[in-house]
Amino acid sequence: MENKHRWETSRIVSVDVGDSPASWRAAGFHVGQDNRCNIGGILFHLLGDGGPRGVHGCTVEAETPLAQQRGVVEIRGLRYQVQPLGTAPAAEPGNHPGTASGIVKLEICPVETWATLTRMVHRVLPPPYTAFAHRNPSGEPQHVALWRMQNMEVFEMADNMGQTDKDEMAMFFLIVDDLDRAIQTAGAEHCSDPFDYAEGRKAVVLSMKKLNLSVRTFLIEPKPPEAGTA
Repeated sequence: MENKHRWETSRIVSVDVGDSPASWRAAGFHVGQDNRCNIGGILFHLLGDGGPRGVHGCTVEAETPLAQQRGVVEIRGLRYQVQPLGTAPAAEPGNHPGTASGIVKLEICPVETWATLTRMVHRVLPPPYTAFAHRNPSGEPQHVALWRMQNMEVFEMADNMGQTDKDEMAMFFLIVDDLDRAIQTAGAEHCSDPFDYAEGRKAVVLSMKKLNLSVRTFLIEPKPPEAGTA
């Protein structure tokens, strides 16, 4: 393979989730009759809650040799369908009652970051733009890798988050234009108390148990305007 140091930015096209469409509608998302929910140009295919829960896999457009072959890679239980950049049609974002409008990040929580990276890089995705030692929310060591992605602020992989035998896309970080309305739509009793996600951005976490969701989902305010642009 040709040695490179820059690659075209990849794109997550779709994500397959073992959730009920009714649960997502109750959480404030518009779900079509085809059981698809479009957030920020990514299609979430809702497969129902009668089988395996959580994220089954995703479709990725990337600049990798395997993408040219439209290959499939399964890494510790998480399936990646890979295809060339620009081959999937653009998806128009949905009009959501809870004002969801985009994606901060989707987070892969592998059993061990470096082990997954060795199987992923140059197959599913090009190398991350950075990878580093960090600490999880409990202060324990973890390793993080970050990619730039067309339809989100960042794509993240972070281990030591409780996974012991399989990789999981365990968290969705979604942007809502109006956090108060998002809380009202989902029901305050189904949301955590608002907290500071980043400077100038509040967030809540939807209750997985009360809403019958299988992926930890954050609703986050948009980035505040940069100084001089308001």
